[in-house]
Amino acid sequence: MPRNKEFDYTEKLELARNLFWEKGYHATSMHDIVDAMKLNRSSIYDTYGNKHDLFLKCLSNYSDFKENQYYQALQAKNEGITALENIIRDVVEQTVTDNKACLTVKTIFEIVPEDQEARQLILKSGKSLLAILEKAILQAQEDGNIKSTTSAQIIARYILSSFSSFWSHYNLTQNKKEVMEMVDFLIDQIKK
Repeated sequence: MPRNKEFDYTEKLELARNLFWEKGYHATSMHDIVDAMKLNRSSIYDTYGNKHDLFLKCLSNYSDFKENQYYQALQAKNEGITALENIIRDVVEQTVTDNKACLTVKTIFEIVPEDQEARQLILKSGKSLLAILEKAILQAQEDGNIKSTTSAQIIARYILSSFSSFWSHYNLTQNKKEVMEMVDFLIDQIKK
């Protein structure tokens, strides 16, 4: 008779996610995973699959977390431009506070060139994040708070791609003030 799992699936997944986030996919060994999750190998393989399967589950978990973060920031404000600013500032603030690059960005540079499954997962997640940003942008354009005639889709892609630049600058300088000035500049440019 199979044994019941005596651990919280999501809690252990988040431990693995944080390990991949810290070390990267290639530098993380199965031994590291066993140590971080405090599970034996057979439990990991039975529950999450091999290292690659586990990583994809972690990446999916992270994508859900980011989508929820954007959605919550959007819901916190009613007006389009305020909601958009809230999303941008919330994402940048968390990145600087956590002092970690977005797991998605790290994955893009580390394994996406050779890993089509990770690429597809990130593209799917990106569409969800873009849709949330586009909703706020369209509302801000309708309200007259964004004067640009540039499409909401282009503006949303520009915002999403700017996040990795903010992290790069912070990683090099450790200067939060400069990053927040860059955020202010981005928001001013969007409003024009």
